[in-house]
Amino acid sequence: MQKKTMLALLLALVMILSGCSLVTVDSAKDNARVIVDVDGDTVNKLTVKTLVSNQISQNQYMNQMYSAYGLSSAFSTDEATVTTQVIDSLVSDLVKRHKAEALGFTEMSDEEKAAIEATGLENYNTFLSSVASTYLSGSKLEGDELNKAAEAYVAENGITSFYGYSKLEDFVREELLTQAVNRLEQDAVKDVAVSEEEIKADYDAKVEDDKASMEQNPDLYGSNVMYGYTSYYAPAGYRMIKHILISLNAEDSTAISEKATALDNAKTALTNAQTALDSAAEDADKAALQATLDEAQAALDAAQAAYDEAKAAGLANIKEKADEVYAKATAPDADFDALVKEYSSDSMPESGYAIREGFSSFVESFVAGAMALTAPGQVSEPVATDYGYHIIQYVSDVQEGPVDIETVRASIESALLSTKKSDALTAAQAQWLDEAKVTIYRDRLN
Repeated sequence: MQKKTMLALLLALVMILSGCSLVTVDSAKDNARVIVDVDGDTVNKLTVKTLVSNQISQNQYMNQMYSAYGLSSAFSTDEATVTTQVIDSLVSDLVKRHKAEALGFTEMSDEEKAAIEATGLENYNTFLSSVASTYLSGSKLEGDELNKAAEAYVAENGITSFYGYSKLEDFVREELLTQAVNRLEQDAVKDVAVSEEEIKADYDAKVEDDKASMEQNPDLYGSNVMYGYTSYYAPAGYRMIKHILISLNAEDSTAISEKATALDNAKTALTNAQTALDSAAEDADKAALQATLDEAQAALDAAQAAYDEAKAAGLANIKEKADEVYAKATAPDADFDALVKEYSSDSMPESGYAIREGFSSFVESFVAGAMALTAPGQVSEPVATDYGYHIIQYVSDVQEGPVDIETVRASIESALLSTKKSDALTAAQAQWLDEAKVTIYRDRLN
């Protein structure tokens, strides 16, 4: 998401969702006292207090969102902590903006200026819309008239945005400085590069890590392929396969699911009955407990039969289609990939699945059908599972050992470059901060 859109969303989110977002500026001298001074560019007490209040409100809202999803609070609402964070952020931003201006990064082409002005206007209008919805919700005005009323309300009541802005030129200036800082940061890392030695060293380390992990859990490779994760080592015994899934009809699938639930319940009941008999006291009525066990076994047998019958009926209803697709898949001119797209209801990775003997992520009958094929290119007869019929193609063998470095070079280089740029930017920011004259009057916040 572009930064201008993020700013617009943040302005709207803070002002609409937090009760403390739109503030009335107190003109008292105390609020005008300087709290942050960076090379003569100052931030007063009111602005800091406003930012802290708004940030706490936003953090409270985010914590509520986290809580709604069962997650722990991740955002501080402690005023002292948030105040420190806000001041640090203000100092960092001001230092970078001063540096960007000093190096001429605020100089823009006419086209760039026009884009900046358009974004500033967009963000300003978002601010006015938030003012209107919060304070002028009963107004019958619309469009430009409503915007003008919001502008008047802002001027009369000293309303500001999350960042303390209230005028169009403020928002345009903010966008200009944002773009300038982006240029500054890009310039700071423009010479950062990754060497071949660094790529090879990172590759070797990843290979060793993956090898150790897969010796402990060989299924990890197949899982990585299934979910699109990168592997740097392949254990022995894997093959790539593709399949066409002819799914059970929705009605049959529901019936089988219901029978499967009943079967699971019957298994649980049998286990409980057996446990009760095994753990019964000497003077317990063991004949009654045995009778309960016998009843549970009979119920399990009936549930198993009902499940088997429902599954057989469901498979029978799609057998003709499965046989038809199998015939097409084994024709001399068959295009298996095209048949996958036309008939399969499984969201298989484009490269297929990696399968090995005993692979636990798939049902046994599917793995057995895939491993029964003896040579690449072969296609299995329809294999039945709880999902329907699978027509499986043996694509290729997976070579044991480290993956070809060329297949992962781009991702390794990208990750290394990102880390090196981040480190370089952190070092540059520290230098800019050292070079700046920064004064913070924390005692004035009391």
